[in-house]
Amino acid sequence: MFRKTRRNYKGGRVNPPKEKPNRHCQCETSCTLPAVRGQPFCRKHMYRCHVRSPMTGWEPDYKPDEYNGDKAIQYSHNCFAYALNVKDPKHIRACRKSRGCNVPFHIPGRTAGHPRFSGNMGKFCSDVISRTIADIPGKSSKFSSFQTKCPPRTSKIAVVVDEENDLHYYRQDSNGWWSHKPGGREVTNKDASGIRIWRPDLADRYYQKEDPMDSELNYSKFCSYLCVPRDRPITISAGGGRRTRKGRKGRYHGRHTQKHH
Repeated sequence: MFRKTRRNYKGGRVNPPKEKPNRHCQCETSCTLPAVRGQPFCRKHMYRCHVRSPMTGWEPDYKPDEYNGDKAIQYSHNCFAYALNVKDPKHIRACRKSRGCNVPFHIPGRTAGHPRFSGNMGKFCSDVISRTIADIPGKSSKFSSFQTKCPPRTSKIAVVVDEENDLHYYRQDSNGWWSHKPGGREVTNKDASGIRIWRPDLADRYYQKEDPMDSELNYSKFCSYLCVPRDRPITISAGGGRRTRKGRKGRYHGRHTQKHH
């Protein structure tokens, strides 16, 4: 997750409020039943969801404390870095030296030479996917689907966008469920409704305002599942600036703005 601006890319006007969609059962796309409150599945699929994302054995473990336990890692790494299981020592050192950890986030495509995202352009699946694949060494990434098994030594990530504002990544963990890292906030395995994520394409991705100073993000466009390598280090690059703000408990939360890509 990168921080959005309050203005859209078309005309500079503030985006109108978006209606929160009903929560979808996360078992299968054909299921029209609502999810049970507090659960990812409807009553029909609560105990017998047959739709699974097969794993390769190379999925990273879900260990949120590896990012959340050290604030220099938490504040300096975003969804892109987390999805690729990156912990950048240079970024961590810069965060420790900077007041409020005012360091830029990693963004897709910069390592491969793509330009920064500009403040007046949207975030579209085709561009974000091409940038992501370009940063993966050796052409070892490939398109996938929820029910398709990735090749050996790889595992699955998911890419979504709010076309006017932002992009976001999820990753599948070794327990079969999915997790993500919203900007400089804590790693979590829950969606925008606080529900565990079984499949990102059916999870709630509409993040409403938490306070008057925050802004909405609705990742309504699901781009693709991708298989990415897990048997080698991946180098990704940062770009642009960053804003930080204090949250309700006095902690700094950073998300990228479009101007800073």
